[in-house]
Amino acid sequence: MEQDAAHRITFCLVHPENPGNVGSAARAIKNMGFSNLALVSPSDPRGEEAIRMAYRSHDILNAASLYPDLPSALADACWVVGLTGRKQHDRTATRSIEELASEVWARAKEGAVTLLFGPEGTGLTNEALARCHRTAFIPTGAVFSSLNLAQAVLIVAYLLLQAQADLPPTGPGRMLAPAKEIEPFFTEMESTLEQIGFLKPPEKKETARKLRTLFTRAGLDQEEVKLLRAMLRQILWAAGKKSEGS
Repeated sequence: MEQDAAHRITFCLVHPENPGNVGSAARAIKNMGFSNLALVSPSDPRGEEAIRMAYRSHDILNAASLYPDLPSALADACWVVGLTGRKQHDRTATRSIEELASEVWARAKEGAVTLLFGPEGTGLTNEALARCHRTAFIPTGAVFSSLNLAQAVLIVAYLLLQAQADLPPTGPGRMLAPAKEIEPFFTEMESTLEQIGFLKPPEKKETARKLRTLFTRAGLDQEEVKLLRAMLRQILWAAGKKSEGS
């Protein structure tokens, strides 16, 4: 396994409810040669059950990054994949993790990649999925498709390990901007579109989420983020001039 790329891949559990799943996830990623575990508002992440299930993987569990919310967990991520069983409106944007595995490795050679796993009971919310560049599912039988959280982590880690061995050498790719640089653009975009009357209740929240999803899936680099923010400022200036003229 190419260690530099592997070290840029983080398995992030969002609001995990079962400490045993946290410990089992730590063991699963270590089994497959990965090392980065992140936890968003976990329940007792280093308690007795988590420690017991993280057999010979306490180093992964102890080094796991803890975050109070999803935005802070994704601040340094350049590319995010959300694992979901939820049907998306745009089915072409959701692919099996097997199909996405090669792209995960290609992105990890250039920057930080985060794989998101939702809570055991509900999975990732629409708001969390809107922060993902891609969404992926784990193929299952049709009768019962619900997977245990730790099992899902293990399967994804295994499929990535298998896919990495078959990858051809690649040259330098396009470096995407991390989330901490893109978030100010989204904030400015919503504010601008509100001021010019494009975002209006009651569709305001849903429209903003769709726009976020559109730009996130496009994958913006730093220069593109700067260009879009300059465009927003020009839109506000032009709207102000028009208002003065009228």
